[in-house]
Amino acid sequence: MHKKFSYYLDNEFTNGNFRLHARDAHQTAKNISLIFTDRTGWFRVPRPIHINELCEAYKKLCPDMEIHHPGHIDLIFHPNIISKLGFPIDDNNMVHWE
Repeated sequence: MHKKFSYYLDNEFTNGNFRLHARDAHQTAKNISLIFTDRTGWFRVPRPIHINELCEAYKKLCPDMEIHHPGHIDLIFHPNIISKLGFPIDDNNMVHWE
């Protein structure tokens, strides 16, 4: 679930030289939340999804981003960034709904 926008302003979403800015981090979290909720029915908690599967679902959700910025989505879907966005990742690279 995505947090209030101030959370994204107060935190850094980086991995190596890659940095996701506050507005982009906020939108990414909203999109990931959408992917999780689309995979569940009413009154059910979203099941975990493998980080690679989540990345592929994100590419389908935002095809223009992949076309105009190839490889950018792959950089976003690093465990450090996804965890910081509020989606915990276990040892098997399964992303969980918080």
